[in-house]
Amino acid sequence: MSSPSWFCETQLRDLPSGCRIMITCDKCGGQREESVRQLVNEARVGAMYLDLIEWAFSCADFHCGGSVSFGIFTPVEVAKHTPAMLLRA
Repeated sequence: MSSPSWFCETQLRDLPSGCRIMITCDKCGGQREESVRQLVNEARVGAMYLDLIEWAFSCADFHCGGSVSFGIFTPVEVAKHTPAMLLRA
């Protein structure tokens, strides 16, 4: 019988570079947004597993310093419609 793995097997660099990560403080509820591309290129954490990055981050508010949770999302592109396209609908 094999036991389930306790850690996340996804590294940050495995996510599409267009993804964004919503970082939410578990203590004060503050939120901030980071791009995967920015974290890989500037913070140099691309080879780290997502759960370890989440554990290493803390609230951006200096006075709070609470632990954070990650939410991963991809921005949705809104299609631009011309008047001619709207008439066909």
